[in-house]
Amino acid sequence: MITQNLHTHSTWDDGKNTVEEMILAARAAGLTSVGFSLHSPMPFENDWAAREGDLAAYIGEVRRLRDQYAGVIRVYLGVEWDVLSSLDLTPFDYVIGSVHHLPVRGYPSVDESAEATRRYLDAHFGGDADAAAEMYFAQLARVAAEPEADIVGHFDLLTKFDERHHFFRADSRAYWRAAFGAMEELVRAGKIFEINTGAISRGYRTTPYPSRALLCALREMGGRVTVSADAHSTAGIVCAFDQAEALARSCGFGEIWMLTDDGFMPQAL
Repeated sequence: MITQNLHTHSTWDDGKNTVEEMILAARAAGLTSVGFSLHSPMPFENDWAAREGDLAAYIGEVRRLRDQYAGVIRVYLGVEWDVLSSLDLTPFDYVIGSVHHLPVRGYPSVDESAEATRRYLDAHFGGDADAAAEMYFAQLARVAAEPEADIVGHFDLLTKFDERHHFFRADSRAYWRAAFGAMEELVRAGKIFEINTGAISRGYRTTPYPSRALLCALREMGGRVTVSADAHSTAGIVCAFDQAEALARSCGFGEIWMLTDDGFMPQAL
């Protein structure tokens, strides 16, 4: 049984529940530890990331609740750092490195909606989904250069709407080359990849990120994985963990990596 979730949001960003409510839900679900991964402030207006002025209060609240629930459940202070965000990462127990926006005019989001995906593909890439994928994975590869980043967030997030709309051809040579190249760079840097079930809980996908093909490629590279729910509400705190564990096993992984008070350690599946 997977007993930790390090990808958790709260009312400090775009989550639906308070930090304490998420802690209690994690404990009720049988977790022995939970980590909070606040969306880092972004350099442009948005309605999902934290505000820079709230960082100190967020850190203070998570630390207070960590102490309050000591002996009941371990609570870790984390951040989901977007590569477009400038932030001191040293105060955090762990860092998830992610990409949510593309560095073109207007900073289009890769996970806003199917309609927004169609718009940015047409407006910025002339409908060439492979070109968009190349830009996305090049951005994600930047996580490799950040020494404080521990985990790679939702590796192929740009495919969020593909089960219904088929924007990206994951079997195309250009897509695979871009994804494979970023993965190699991140593995060389020692980053851990999350098997992320968040889009399942929110009804966008029936399978986790990354895809089975990419996960099998990661195993062949000797990459490491963890399992996370990307939970934005108490209902999603352990969403599809059994499915994620089965996927990891089927791709040949015999262990997942979990954060402890002594750093990340392997746990046998």
